[in-house]
Amino acid sequence: MPVLHSALLDSAGFRHGFPTRDTPEDALLQALGAPRIVQARQVHGARAVLAVEAAGQEADALVARAGQGEACVGVRVADCVPVLVASRATGDVVAIHAGWRGVVAGVVRAGVELLGGADRVAAIGPCIGPCCFEVGRDVGARVGFVARDAGDKAFVDLRAAVRAHLAALGVDEVDDVLGCTKHEARFHSFRRDGADSGRMLASIAARPTRV
Repeated sequence: MPVLHSALLDSAGFRHGFPTRDTPEDALLQALGAPRIVQARQVHGARAVLAVEAAGQEADALVARAGQGEACVGVRVADCVPVLVASRATGDVVAIHAGWRGVVAGVVRAGVELLGGADRVAAIGPCIGPCCFEVGRDVGARVGFVARDAGDKAFVDLRAAVRAHLAALGVDEVDDVLGCTKHEARFHSFRRDGADSGRMLASIAARPTRV
């Protein structure tokens, strides 16, 4: 399957996709029903912006409003956590790029708060798993959700951290689209491939008309 999907987002009626390393761009655009995907310059921060204002902006969360022209947003990942959140009430969506720095800085909160709306659902896409995400003990202490310690290293569960942040914001319906990017060759991984790694563009489209 060239594009991975969340059953929860599908059932809520939101077009989206978590590509693998082999997903052709046209297959992703077809899954989204969109001519283009709005992106920003990602900097591992906690800034969220609207898609209509994203051109040339630094941001790690992008919100698309239902019924607006720039209605499809995406974030590039290669180990970091891609998070797609949608409001059933408004049809608005947000795509969030959550590496450990962004998680600590509060990017999940920034994205969800700019999204607004009610009756929100989310999907957490493939990312580096606690099996492979080895960091210093200091980073582990900052992020929390340490799966295990190994000497002066900690193995952190970023997916669990993101899920906890979503729950704290009242987003309780969360779907996991599973996969560890580092040890599964079907995904790009910076930890595995370094500078040769590509990126996967996790994307979601707002509803064509506002509720």
